[in-house]
Amino acid sequence: MYTSNEFPTNFSSLQGLRVLVVDNNVDFCDLIALLLQLYGVEVQKAFSAQQALEIFRQWPPDVLVSDIALPKEDGYALIQQVRTNAGERGEVVLAIAVTGYVNEKMLQHALCAGFDLWFTKPLDLDEFVAVLATLAICQQSSYAIAQQILGHVPRHSDLNPENIKLYY
Repeated sequence: MYTSNEFPTNFSSLQGLRVLVVDNNVDFCDLIALLLQLYGVEVQKAFSAQQALEIFRQWPPDVLVSDIALPKEDGYALIQQVRTNAGERGEVVLAIAVTGYVNEKMLQHALCAGFDLWFTKPLDLDEFVAVLATLAICQQSSYAIAQQILGHVPRHSDLNPENIKLYY
């Protein structure tokens, strides 16, 4: 991992990425937030599904990183609500499941529920950051390709209902 206390700095794709980290383990949230902030990632933390949804409505993230085993509502319920809310707003949110419980059935359930990726605790932080940076590059590339093909493609943050013209 980071044995020399030096973090790789070649992940410029992470600059400005918005990540919502959801876990009832405060230490895990703090660790992930601190790590990602070193790369210029904007991070919000939530400790329950309900708190995550409140943050999601006010601060739409690019990526959701959520534990599966949350109190009251689990990560499966959270991802379904996130997918519904994001779809209603015309947004795409990448979702990463993180859990200490591992088996093939849970993996399939997480992917079918709407998560895009799965990581097992304890996280390999190098791998996690590298995968997140790769996802950010893919997202940016997809946007750039859409711009080339379609012309101006507004990002979700650019959309203002007053400026949208409907053609019938």
